[in-house]
Parts: sequence; C-alpha cells; structure tokens
Amino acid sequence: MSIKQDLTQIINNLCEQAESNELEFKESLNKLPKDIWETYSAFANTHGGFIILGVKEKPHISITGVNNPDQIIRDLFNTANNKSKISHNLLENKNVIKHTIDGKCIISIFIPEQEQSKKPVYLNNNYAYTYIRKNEGDYIVSDDELRRFIRNASDDLDSELLDEYTLEDLNLESVLAFKNIINARNPSMHYLEMDNLEFLIEMGVFQLDRKDKRRPKLTIAGLLFLGTYDAIRSKLPQFHLEYINRRGISATDRWIDRVSTGDLNYKDLNVFGFFQIVREKLNATIEDSFELDENSIRKSPVELKTALREALANMLIHADYFDNTSDIKVVVDNYFYTFHNPGMMRVSVTQFFAGGKSLPRNNTLITFFRRMGISDRAGTGGKTILTFAIANKYQMPELEVTTDSTTLKLWVATPRGAHPELDDDTRKVLAYINEKKNVSKSQIISDTGLSAYKVRKALNTLIDNHIIFSLGKGRATRYSWSPSVIERVDAANRIRDLIIQDYQ
Repeated sequence: MSIKQDLTQIINNLCEQAESNELEFKESLNKLPKDIWETYSAFANTHGGFIILGVKEKPHISITGVNNPDQIIRDLFNTANNKSKISHNLLENKNVIKHTIDGKCIISIFIPEQEQSKKPVYLNNNYAYTYIRKNEGDYIVSDDELRRFIRNASDDLDSELLDEYTLEDLNLESVLAFKNIINARNPSMHYLEMDNLEFLIEMGVFQLDRKDKRRPKLTIAGLLFLGTYDAIRSKLPQFHLEYINRRGISATDRWIDRVSTGDLNYKDLNVFGFFQIVREKLNATIEDSFELDENSIRKSPVELKTALREALANMLIHADYFDNTSDIKVVVDNYFYTFHNPGMMRVSVTQFFAGGKSLPRNNTLITFFRRMGISDRAGTGGKTILTFAIANKYQMPELEVTTDSTTLKLWVATPRGAHPELDDDTRKVLAYINEKKNVSKSQIISDTGLSAYKVRKALNTLIDNHIIFSLGKGRATRYSWSPSVIERVDAANRIRDLIIQDYQ
C-alpha cells in the first residue's frame, strides 16, 4: 500500500468515528503551528473537524512527520487548558492519536463541536478572536455572527418584559381563538369566564414585573404569538412569515397559493394565526393529486399530518426572531416540503432525529404551543418526522444546519435514494457508490462505462449536495456515501444496546 493510501485509510477510519468529515492538514516538525488555535476555534464553533499534524498539502500531499510528538502533545494540552489563550478546552486523551506512516509520525487531533450554550470558543480572552469554518478556511466572525452566537447561548430569548406594550397591541381575534382552544382542552378551568387580561396572565402572555410594582407586562413571546402585525414589527422589524405552495405549477407561475405577513389578505398575521392557517393548508395538500413514480407508495394521511404539524411547530418554536438574515418560510413542492427558519438548531442533527433532548431558544413561546396540545413532549418532533419516513420507506428527511439558519426537507411519495432531482448519469454514479461503499474515480469510470467528464460532473454534484463525501487528494481520492442521520442514529442505538447488555 502506498504512503498516500496509508494516509487515506487513516483519515477514513477517523471520519467513521465522528460526524464531521472536515480536515485540516498542518506541516509541523518540531512544534505546534501558530495558526492551530484559529482552526481549533473554527472547528469548535462550526461542526467539528480533524487537524492532522505532520502532513504537507501543497503543492501535493506529502508526509513530513513530526519530531518529538510527545512534547508536541503536551504543549497542545497545556495550551488548551490555558484560559488566557483559549476560552474552552474540548480535548480529551482519546481525541489525540499518534500514527506511523513509512517510519514517520503524524498526529491526528479531533476537535468536537462545542455545545450551543457554551459557544463561542474564542482566543486571547477576546470575543473579537472568534473563528468559524467556511469552506476550507478559518474566518473571524462578523459582528452579526458574534451576536448570533451569544443569542444561541441563551435559553430564554423570548421572556423579556415590554414596558410600552399593552393589551391593545394584541390581535383580539387571535386572543379569543387561543382562549377557546385552551378552554376546550381544559373545560374545568372555566377560562371563558375570565377577562382577557386575567386569562393572558394565566397563560404567561403577560407576566408580573416584580421590579415594577408587580405590573403585568407583555412578553416578547406574547407579542410574537398574539400581537398585531404593526406591534410586532415595531419591536422586531425583520419579522416575516411565509407559506408558498408550488406543487404542480406551470413554468410561468411562481406559486398556486401563498400566505405572507404584510399581505392585505392576511392582516395582523402573528405566529398563532400563521400556525393555524398554514396547518390547515398543509393538511389540504395531503390529498393533492400529483404524478407519483411507479415505485412510490401513496403516503399515509394520518402519519403525514402529524409529521407536517411537528415540522411546522418546530420551525416556529426554534426560530431566531431577532435575526435579520432570512425569513421563516414553508414551501410545498411536488415531492417534498421545506421548513426554513433563521437560527442554528441548538442540538445536533443526530440528536434531533434520535429524540429525547430539546433546547429551544424560545422557552415561553413553546409553552403556548404545549398548552394547545402541540409538541407536548420535549424533543420528540424530529423522531416523529423520522418515524414517518421510515414507516413509508421514503427518502430520509434532510436537515441542513448552518451558523445562521436551519432547513428541514421532508420527502413524500418518493422511495429513499431515488433522488428525482438528479439526472440519469448522476443517479448511476450514486447507485454504484452506494453498492461499493468506498471507490475511486477510475473504478467508477471503468465499471459504469461513463466518460471521465460525466463522472467528474456527477461527483461534483453529489458532493455539493452532501450526498457523498471524498477523502484524500489526487489519484488517492476515494468517494463514499455520506451516512444518513438514521444510519447514525441506528449505529448509536446499537452501541447503546451493546453497552446495556454488557452491564446486565
């Protein structure tokens, strides 16, 4: 086996043990590279990654090795524990491994992603030296990105009490509709007999300000949930909710149905009103007639209704309403539904689908939904969505999380792995990789009969869409199917079961 193949195999084995496939090579003979901590901060603040010491990447990959690796590892841990250099130490002994290739030592360092509540990880006791990973580079965050990190670390963004807002700033129709729903679920409480302010205090829409003679004041969550459009915009000018149905549209149409805040057809639309209207519209799409693939199975209306409700509620509950980078949007397409909200999800993708843990940034807002019977159990929404896909043998739901947004794609009426959005050549390459698991480009060209140009084009498309990933450089590059969230969850469950058996 060649040196490059040895390195590729080591990297492949490392990546199989972690969700991140991010790699950074650093040439290091006698000491830690000066820029290692910038990469450390960037990996910790983004999705984690591996730093490989002793490998030169340009003009081509070569093994330089490290001298005195034990001293370098000691320096690494000493500096990681120095608060004046790095704000959080994420390293454990198992994260740092020595490897030998052709008699030379290299060191692999896995930097896990930091918990959302403890981000950002910064350098030199100064938030100004906070880095994130973009493509293959480490970049200092902008002011907006830093404020986003600080908001993400908060567990209670929406409980602020507003001094200059009153009952008149709420949409009365929404208040009465919410009141009727709560009363129907709890008739013994006689909520309909309460005046509106008394009811809203009971619900937590208004809360008593103990620092101001116990005066009832509207919360940010209450304003978002039941406020008039103008009142919400006066506090949060970036507030915008949108629903678009594009299913079956012609080439000249933009949509067949749309709900949008600020639209005259939906005056004074708030979070509660948007949820009620869009939930009904999503339910109506379940029975829409559209052409199905011959291998597709008609979706289960009851299961899909539940999955769509959870996805809609999850989007509204976890959105960062203080962010001005993107709208909160639901889009219906022929084969999938997309739910997008500003704000990085505060649990990992795997944890979201595995269930059992919820870290909402809007803890007051979520109580309103739970009082309505929506999202009653914390951390079960993602598992419900995944269970629906598995039961119907559909393509796995996709969850894209960036530093500023979260996007969930829920597929329907499409077999898993079909990827109708891909052309025939790309699907052929994908099927080959899925069968062989770990292949080179030359193998794909030889066994599929496709030209080098078509294979290269297909590989670029699959990598850009995060369907496969590549390891290595040049001729040593290997291509593998990116494990889906459910495959990761299944693996975690199997490991958990084995551990349980060991202790029985």
